[in-house]
Amino acid sequence: MEEFNTIEKCLELFKSVNCIGDENLIFFAYKDTAKAAGPSVVLGGAIGAFAGGYINGAEHPYDGLLINKTENGIGMFMLKQSGAPFTLKLEKMELQKDKFIFYKNEDIKEIKVKKFALLNNKKKSIFITTSDKKKYVLCSDVNEPRLPYHNDNFSKFIEKYSAK
Repeated sequence: MEEFNTIEKCLELFKSVNCIGDENLIFFAYKDTAKAAGPSVVLGGAIGAFAGGYINGAEHPYDGLLINKTENGIGMFMLKQSGAPFTLKLEKMELQKDKFIFYKNEDIKEIKVKKFALLNNKKKSIFITTSDKKKYVLCSDVNEPRLPYHNDNFSKFIEKYSAK
């Protein structure tokens, strides 16, 4: 987490992979193991957790993502949790510098932000679908005190992509 705990560090990270725009909405999101694993999930998402956080069973295992949505597209650094991922924890997330993905706007089919649960306004679900049918199923806290830049950026992202 030390590698992305300030906006300055995040800007340098995204700058190093040419993912900086005029608008930079940088925030953190967890892999939503329960929703991503689908109907076969039992024991509160344990199967999804053991699956290692794959994107539709694809090639990129992750436990969380450091995201930058710019006017040109969306860039994502994959994060892996050190230790057993029974409960995902921000402070145990490690940046995977060699696992960066960028999708141009024309390669993004849909981005939606929805309520995480009926009575939970503190967390949001995020769904990102690409033209090549990859689906990122994520969740994020609206307020993340350990990442000061997250709150404003994620609020702007929510406003822009909330399901109407």
